[in-house]
Amino acid sequence: KERFGWVDAKLEPKVEGRNNNTAYKELDQIAPGHRLNISEYLRVEEGKNVYVVSIIPQAMAWEVAHPAVLLCGSRRKLVNNRSKPPYRLMNHEYPHESGYSWMTHLFEANLWMGSGRTRSQLHYDKEWNVNCLLSGTKRWFFLNAFDYDKELQWARGNKFNAKNPINNAWTDWVYLDPDKVDLIVQNKLRNMDYYELIQEPGDCIFIPYAMLHQVEKLDDDFQVAVSWMFLPETVYDEEDCKEAPLEEDLPLAAMDTLYVYSGKGLIPQGYNDPLHFVNEVREALSQHGEGFLTLKLLTNMVSQGDAILSSGKGTKKRIKQIYDLLTSYAKDKSKGLHVDELDKVPLRLWCKPAAEGDKEGPLPCDKGQEYHFCDDEEFTKMDKAVQEHLARRKDVPKVEVDETDGKRGGKKDDLGPSPPRVWKGAKQRSKSTKAKEEL
Repeated sequence: KERFGWVDAKLEPKVEGRNNNTAYKELDQIAPGHRLNISEYLRVEEGKNVYVVSIIPQAMAWEVAHPAVLLCGSRRKLVNNRSKPPYRLMNHEYPHESGYSWMTHLFEANLWMGSGRTRSQLHYDKEWNVNCLLSGTKRWFFLNAFDYDKELQWARGNKFNAKNPINNAWTDWVYLDPDKVDLIVQNKLRNMDYYELIQEPGDCIFIPYAMLHQVEKLDDDFQVAVSWMFLPETVYDEEDCKEAPLEEDLPLAAMDTLYVYSGKGLIPQGYNDPLHFVNEVREALSQHGEGFLTLKLLTNMVSQGDAILSSGKGTKKRIKQIYDLLTSYAKDKSKGLHVDELDKVPLRLWCKPAAEGDKEGPLPCDKGQEYHFCDDEEFTKMDKAVQEHLARRKDVPKVEVDETDGKRGGKKDDLGPSPPRVWKGAKQRSKSTKAKEEL
């Protein structure tokens, strides 16, 4: 509270209620904007259905260790999600800005805080997940969707794709109440194998993408957890790993996370992928027959739908500031960025127009907010921390890498077959463990 009380956090109900607006009744009364700073939250949260489900701020992430065992997700190659299963490999679309081919690319890093009981629904995520518990005790339940997708009562339906799982249409959850499972309605659960474990402080849990899971806190103590996600297309690479600092953990803040959170302003959870935004810019230039990104074209792209920059006081000025930021990387600043220069702008800067120009609009906690991107000063600090870790290593062979590998916007050559992306057969591998009367 004393050190991080200033940090703004996104709030959700402690008992998750997807598609259930009544779950937000108490939260709407306490924090109508679904947002409080940590100091305010700690003052009001006890006994209330209000839970921090937010992005960990960079200042706090410097004090969280990223286990070295989770490095070596290659930044030179990844699974081509446009290929057909069992998939092929291609050059990585998100190479590291400083060329660390061993640094697994993180897509989101989350912060979880709250006292009393917290509980999720039985759901799956599209990404690989790692959850590290700092305080409290949790019980986890896992069910392999690849084994049972045809037997489960999905809430959304037709989202999980067992034959092409990297391209699951969306996340989904099972339509049941984890506190009171109706085994008449959900009678097929009786014959499903499952996994259950207890997580204690210091434990980190790896959750495969598309793995159904449900979690609840078991005690009344104050719980703090940190989690992070990375793409299911990520692959381990032995050659890249030879240069990785595996002897000690890096700070989570030094890892390359797509959206970095300053602790103030827009809380970047679930916004438009900046790489997708860059590709949309490239496509728009092609459609308009233009070679340079103009202020007019950028304005049109970031002011569609319910985007933050679509209306409001000062939006024209903010768009011009974004344009000037991007144009600072152009050879001829009077013309703007040429289409061939789009990839010279670091993705961490493209995050700003991607988030503020997301046509689906902001989260309730972000209305009227501005995204504070990872600037050069913070990036230099991150890079320095990595270099210090690398300097403590001895006799590390230098891996020679083709400098064209993994260049953003570069070639997409076929790099061979992908490792498996499907895990089936839990029913055959383990003894039959019948689903309990209560999950």
